[in-house]
Amino acid sequence: MLDYDVVVATRNRLEMLWSTLPLFAAQSRPPRRIIVVDRSDDHEAVRAMCGIVESKGDVPIEVHFGEAANLPAQRNQGIDRVGAAVTMLPDDDSMWYPDTAARVLEVYEADPGERYGAVTAVDAYSPPGDDDTEAPLRRTRLTDRPAVMRLRNAVEAAVVPQPFELYGRARVAELSVAARAAGLTHRYVGTLGGYRMTFRSEVLRRLRFDPVLGSRVGYGTHEDKDMALRVLRDGLLIAVAEDARVFHNVHPGKRAGGFEYGFFHILNYAYTSRKVMPDDSAALRAVRRYLGYKVWLYSLRRGDVYDRQVYRGGRAALSVVTELLATSPDELAVAYGRLCDRVLTPMEGKNG
Repeated sequence: MLDYDVVVATRNRLEMLWSTLPLFAAQSRPPRRIIVVDRSDDHEAVRAMCGIVESKGDVPIEVHFGEAANLPAQRNQGIDRVGAAVTMLPDDDSMWYPDTAARVLEVYEADPGERYGAVTAVDAYSPPGDDDTEAPLRRTRLTDRPAVMRLRNAVEAAVVPQPFELYGRARVAELSVAARAAGLTHRYVGTLGGYRMTFRSEVLRRLRFDPVLGSRVGYGTHEDKDMALRVLRDGLLIAVAEDARVFHNVHPGKRAGGFEYGFFHILNYAYTSRKVMPDDSAALRAVRRYLGYKVWLYSLRRGDVYDRQVYRGGRAALSVVTELLATSPDELAVAYGRLCDRVLTPMEGKNG
């Protein structure tokens, strides 16, 4: 049987850890250990809380101070401590059901040829302990509701397809033939959400998260999609553990200012696409149009100051996307920093 470690990167969200860390420790197949990489302003409070959780169970909990306030870098710091075959990387607001980890491991164990580089859990729409799986989400965004998301995804797929999805589907189609021939029957996906992602540890050590994506805004927009696409590019599949449920109890606070939020959602999407996708791919050709559509969506929500800042940030990023997409992959990281400096430096102090 495979073992696993849990790596949790966190910053200034102690109240979320009180809800989620005990769930990670109380799994029906418990982790070998939990590794917390924390960059909170009050690191000692996080360390004390982890000690309390550890004292109430049998799972060791390591706590490390993050070397940088950068989600991808914090995850890499935790990965360097992993010794198990599988690494599970829940967000600090991911609420696991008692058998979530067990269901994920069953999928890895059904793949002795190690064709699966990653396994994703599935969304639950109520927290553990609530028997009503159709209960309303604790989140307030309309698009967090399953029916709305299905409709929106169908419309977008037909009219403005997402480049990440285009690339992912193409790779899955190529890679799944051999997997099916080997008798594997799981569902495969082209991307995965960061709050429910798991990987073979060897794959993580080889690919690593890209710290560029969190270098200017610490929570690292699209670092999960970037890793998923690179797993596929590496010739491995992402399988779905259909019964591994995760409730994403999204923290109500804002992780970044509105301008930064909009800017990095657009810029990081373009950066990841250029880095991963072949020059002649349909997915790469679709990036500019798709990001223009995203900024148009931002323009429809300008009812308060924050939303107006998101739109301004997205529009600013869109103005440099063409230049970023014309950059060679070897020079992307340098170009990313240069474009950030060009746009963000004049904006300092002007986001009110």
